Amino acid sequence: MKSIVLSCDKYHPITNHMIKTYDNLWPSNPFVWRVPWNNIYPDFLKENWGDKVELIKTPVEFKKTIKVLTEDLENNEWIFWASDDVYPIELNSDKAGVVADWVMNVDDDSIMSISFTKWENDFYNTYEDEIKYKDLRFLRRRSIKYQWQHHFWRVGVLKIMFECLGEPKVAKDMDHMQKEEKSQRFFNLINEGKWYMLDHNIGIFGESTAREVNMLLNCADSFFENDLEIPKEFRISDVVRLKPMSSSWKGFGSETKQTKYKLNLEKEIYNKKHIGDSI
Repeated sequence: MKSIVLSCDKYHPITNHMIKTYDNLWPSNPFVWRVPWNNIYPDFLKENWGDKVELIKTPVEFKKTIKVLTEDLENNEWIFWASDDVYPIELNSDKAGVVADWVMNVDDDSIMSISFTKWENDFYNTYEDEIKYKDLRFLRRRSIKYQWQHHFWRVGVLKIMFECLGEPKVAKDMDHMQKEEKSQRFFNLINEGKWYMLDHNIGIFGESTAREVNMLLNCADSFFENDLEIPKEFRISDVVRLKPMSSSWKGFGSETKQTKYKLNLEKEIYNKKHIGDSI
């Protein structure tokens, strides 16, 4: 299965980190990571991952990148949509494998999206119906949320999401663009097909960077744990961002989970102080 990775030359070390965390936690994952490059061919990604990556030259613009990465794929084909600014910290690989197995064998063309994580706002996202597959229970969503997180999507879903956007100057601009009227075409896909999510969390994810120059503390810690060099273009921030932040994750409340995790990181990374999420 192709995984469409949103990245660029500067972020290739972040991409490598994301792929490594999936390989650590889910070594049998079925993905071939389709990674864009612009001006600098990332030899180290090919050396590290061989046939598990496809390196494709694209323009630097966001929309053109997605267009090139998907232009040879049919709209109905399943992909794993994966921005490299998100990476797994914990993942139940057995259950993730069952989810991937269902995706690759689903025979209902009206199913557009399948997610193996129930994000915090999804606890209030009432559902239309449910499907059971090999003892896992999937709930049908009533609304589209967390579209920048990692999901199994039909190719056509990803294409439409980017077709609805203007060309952003920076990634954060896309959040604002999705509040504009023309993005309703994407959000209206909830009425054109079925979107499913697991009824519980099987993973917890971290955000990698903020504002293109800050590497979040949780990501820096993961780089250290994996013996990866932090690129000199990034400075380490003392902010931690974990997803989901729901009370259903191992019994921790959102704030408690974040705080405990952050305090542990601060012990490992010296000269950092405890501050709020201000970047």
